[in-house]
Amino acid sequence: MFLCYGSTMKSEHLERCQVATPHDVVSLLWALARGERKGQKFGRVIDLGAGDARFAQDGRHFHEYLGVERDESRYQGVKLPVNATILHQDALDVRGIGFDLCIGNPPYIRHHHLEPGWRNHAHNQLKEAGGPALKLTANLYVLFLAQALLLTKTTGLVVQLIPFEWVTRPSAAELRDFIRENGWGVKVYRFKADIFPTVLTTASITIIDKSRHDGEWLFGEIGRDGVIESVKTPTGNADGVLPYAARHERSHALRGLSPGGQEIFVLTEEQRLFHGLRRRRDVVPCVTTLKSVAPDATFLDTCLFEEQFIRSGRRCWLIRSDRVQLSEVLKDYLKSVGEAWKAYSTCTNRGTWWQYRGHPIPDLLVSSGFVGKGPKVLVNTAGAIAVGSVYGVIGTGAAGAGAMAARLRAYDFRRRVVHHANNLKKIEVNQLNAVLHRLVR
Repeated sequence: MFLCYGSTMKSEHLERCQVATPHDVVSLLWALARGERKGQKFGRVIDLGAGDARFAQDGRHFHEYLGVERDESRYQGVKLPVNATILHQDALDVRGIGFDLCIGNPPYIRHHHLEPGWRNHAHNQLKEAGGPALKLTANLYVLFLAQALLLTKTTGLVVQLIPFEWVTRPSAAELRDFIRENGWGVKVYRFKADIFPTVLTTASITIIDKSRHDGEWLFGEIGRDGVIESVKTPTGNADGVLPYAARHERSHALRGLSPGGQEIFVLTEEQRLFHGLRRRRDVVPCVTTLKSVAPDATFLDTCLFEEQFIRSGRRCWLIRSDRVQLSEVLKDYLKSVGEAWKAYSTCTNRGTWWQYRGHPIPDLLVSSGFVGKGPKVLVNTAGAIAVGSVYGVIGTGAAGAGAMAARLRAYDFRRRVVHHANNLKKIEVNQLNAVLHRLVR
């Protein structure tokens, strides 16, 4: 069960997190778990973020089931087998060891949607209990997976329905290292089917066997019928995953600017006019997505920006609250925001909530997500700032921008990047830097 724990989360995040596991997928996880133990019945089972306790419904799989759920409304009125119990508690506050199995579907919540105080406390608890020192940018499901490893016995089993991205993302690197250091056996099966139509991540079944100490990692693709097709690497081919690299001194990629809430800092043309904000003085062009741009486009010039972003009513004007001197009109706009900014840790962590650190205008704009051979790459003659999921490439020079863009378009990214959601793949900014390293040699 996807369940949100952040107390300051917006309603749309709550809706995305409360997605129940399909019953056939529940059965599939149990079949795989019992297969790892030759069909034996499990002794003590724990389910972190149990929701309506659907993993407990077939009591024949275990002697004792403990579901941990913070939201009482999720299990109100649910009939449980006599050997199953639900504990109303935060899953990261559970203490003790000795569970034979941790099975379930932990919550998917990005780090900046978590309440900072709770997040920091949870990280400290995991570390003090002997777990890995995770990055503060780790998704909540990564924390739950670490907790599962701590609560199971030395010969225990962990079977979790989690995003496939955990096998490569830097934010889960410390967890992967922790597993490797202990030498546990790992199997990760990426779903071929779209089991969560409203969730934009590719689901996988991850099995971590603490009774094994061969350190073997196996990958595969799985259907809802349980048929597994083995693959050599997370990408599904022999090339392996693109490495991560630091910035190159000549040319490098920057993550899109995150000023702290696009509905505050990035306006449509209608909003700009309504608040009387002037172009260049109060706002500058920006792009938060390249989805609307045609696949064969090579430039983002002023005409295309006008057509695809301004006239289409997209958020495309970044307010210049990063400047020292602000116009009275822009000050009035910031006052009109009220307390909406308090929902964003990026704003609350700043001395002056609206004073972000600006990014330079990039030579190239690159979409982080893509379908097909590689991401969209546009020469940025419109002078737009890259925001959010759009990366910027700096340092190609005016003469080299077109040539570098052509090289990036020719590069086959799809063979070196793992699936993010369905046919969508996503490249990390430092993977893009690794490609730039090769292309500038």
